[in-house]
Amino acid sequence: MNWQNYITADPFVCKGKACFKDTQLMVSMVLEDLAKGLTSDEILKNYPSLNQEAIQAALAFVAEITREQIFNELNLAPHREVRVAGRLEAVRLSDYTFTLITAEIQYPINGFAKAIDLQTLSTLLGKNVVVSGTIHFTVEGTPLILEAAQITIAKGHDLEIWGRIPTPLHPPFNMNNFKAKRGLNAIVGKWPGDETDEEVIKALEELS
Repeated sequence: MNWQNYITADPFVCKGKACFKDTQLMVSMVLEDLAKGLTSDEILKNYPSLNQEAIQAALAFVAEITREQIFNELNLAPHREVRVAGRLEAVRLSDYTFTLITAEIQYPINGFAKAIDLQTLSTLLGKNVVVSGTIHFTVEGTPLILEAAQITIAKGHDLEIWGRIPTPLHPPFNMNNFKAKRGLNAIVGKWPGDETDEEVIKALEELS
């Protein structure tokens, strides 16, 4: 779904906050109702100007905004194109999210599947699949989000070939690896003052 077809932000409407097109109804109001447990039918009854597609657009909107916020706020390792094989679990059609359990060590990777048809996605739940797309990593280099461009049923040796946990092409930069040790820290391997007298004497004997 393209949420831009249903949601806009006009500086002259609702002070520029996200609203449904041709209305003064803020998206946040519908999201709050959903958080309270109201059903789509109840929300549509309260807001006759909306339809089911508008509610789905609100969910897609907040999912994308949340994802972009995560990517912008975290210092992420470079993303890369990957293929990952495993079992597809925890599919949520409302926001196009899923969890892939990798074949090799049963590692869970969360993902978005906006490019996948919802009907197709629903038929893949619980099955072994190969997910092709872009994966983003945390600064430590662990998988954060997998953006699926294609999901297909695993065949033959797919689980063996693509079942490993993806890793960054280049390990995250760590300044601690380049800090030179000086003084007693270079001799003993601790901060000055943490070493015992015996450790200092032993280190000096070894250097002499």
